[in-house]
Amino acid sequence: MVGRGFGVTSGLTGRATEGGLPVPFACEDDDGTLNHSVVSKQRAIRCALGRICGICGETLTRPVAFFGPEGEATTGLFTFPPTHLACAQEALDLFVPIGGRHLGQSEAPLTWALITTGGFDLIRPTRRGGVMQFRPNSIIEKTIRD
Repeated sequence: MVGRGFGVTSGLTGRATEGGLPVPFACEDDDGTLNHSVVSKQRAIRCALGRICGICGETLTRPVAFFGPEGEATTGLFTFPPTHLACAQEALDLFVPIGGRHLGQSEAPLTWALITTGGFDLIRPTRRGGVMQFRPNSIIEKTIRD
């Protein structure tokens, strides 16, 4: 991967694995628990407030990327934290072809959306146990992947 600002990111390279597949930073609990289909609430908050990539765990630079099922792009609310564009592309290239519950998705999406933005807001759940969400505040580009 190319250096991004304060350090060099490695995308999914070197990440802990589960079932032979690398687990994104946001899908690992602080206690070391790994789960491809769940975004850790603590890690989601850390990504938002610290401007950290949900894939590699390194500092974000612009543009910021978000990905998720096409429905999330339609509503403008994403469950997976912000990422570097290169990290998002790498993760989608790996996980979309194999299907299944990955990248914080409890159900396998049929169609994925990838958007880039200059910034975002963290939307905290309105009730205990709810899911953290991220709202891009401007969309630079949007692509759809099957």
